Amino acid sequence: MTRQITIEPLTIESFQPYGDVIQLEGNKNVVLANQGTAKRVNYVAKLENLREATGPALQNARPNMCIFSSAPRPTVGGRFEVKLLERHPYSSQVFMPIFQHGVRNSNPDEPCYLVIVAENGSDDKPDLNTIRAFAASSTQGINYKANSWHSPMVTIGQRVNFVVLVWENGVALQDCDEAPISPVIVDLSPSFRGLSKL
Repeated sequence: MTRQITIEPLTIESFQPYGDVIQLEGNKNVVLANQGTAKRVNYVAKLENLREATGPALQNARPNMCIFSSAPRPTVGGRFEVKLLERHPYSSQVFMPIFQHGVRNSNPDEPCYLVIVAENGSDDKPDLNTIRAFAASSTQGINYKANSWHSPMVTIGQRVNFVVLVWENGVALQDCDEAPISPVIVDLSPSFRGLSKL
């Protein structure tokens, strides 16, 4: 039987088991900067490169800051099907949306991408009993903890560009471990009702 889940709001507290939500509003570490003309949040995400602490069996990795342009994923009847999860065993991974002029999502608080995560099971594979989906807006970035299972990026109804930061060394299973899963259906309504052709 196919598992079906509903979307939750993305909050700093709800996402803690999987990493950090990068946002200004609701953050407790806001300080003033630039002679009071700016707000600054210090240490908004825990950046990790676990290869250094693991030992000489792993090749060194460099931080890779890249731009990731994600096309909208196909949906059927207001639902999105997840068939694969991935993790970065030795690195955290930041996704921060870049402001884009002229996108259909004119309200910055409306969701523009989907964050799907699961805990690690006793078999070292995703535990589908823990799979969750969060709706993220263009004012929210995410930082996946190292070794946190998540779906490849899912945008709904529009292309979204991100700045991404991850440590990589070019060794496939050290950089990214993928796990096919039994299909999980994410109900997109009502979060993405205005953005996707449901």
